[in-house]
Amino acid sequence: MAVHAALIEGVEQLGLSLTETQLQQYQDYMNLIQKWNQAYNLVGTSDTQTLITKHLLDSLAIGPYIQQSPVLDVGSGAGLPGIPLAIALPHVSFTLCDSNGKKARFMRQSVIELGLQNVTVEHGRIEAYVPRQTAMIVMSRAFAPLPEALEILADVCHPAGQVMIMLGLKPSTLPQTESINTIINHEIAVPGLASQRHLLVANK
Repeated sequence: MAVHAALIEGVEQLGLSLTETQLQQYQDYMNLIQKWNQAYNLVGTSDTQTLITKHLLDSLAIGPYIQQSPVLDVGSGAGLPGIPLAIALPHVSFTLCDSNGKKARFMRQSVIELGLQNVTVEHGRIEAYVPRQTAMIVMSRAFAPLPEALEILADVCHPAGQVMIMLGLKPSTLPQTESINTIINHEIAVPGLASQRHLLVANK
């Protein structure tokens, strides 16, 4: 199947230089989500435009902040933002963790079908996760209240690493936790998305 024009345009607007193979991987990934979504409830809405804007481009928009490896994506669900980032950043190692068995199964199948050599999938709660290698970046789309999420993610992050949380609205106050040194809020521009998107980057 040909790569959707809106995806190509969005990638260009983000200033990404991707190969035809990578673009096709994104198209194949969308097709997999649409195929599995009804049975596995991966994402709320799986029409192509929503997948491109709210999931693929939203994930790719934080790519410039991924400057270290390995990366742990917590509560990854359908593989977001981990799989889109792993396609764009083949030199970075990603681990995707989710407590939902069906979603973990989908992610494993996607990794196989997309031929991603830099991704592993872990099924289980993050509190019970024992990493082979401590992550330099631990990220998540908001999966718990902000102060709680920061604490949980910081616990599995390298002492010199970063915690990144993707948010919609800008938080009215930045949470304070003992395990975090500094927190910076970045406004993220996602092509085709009118609603606000922010990325909290916390340094340990």
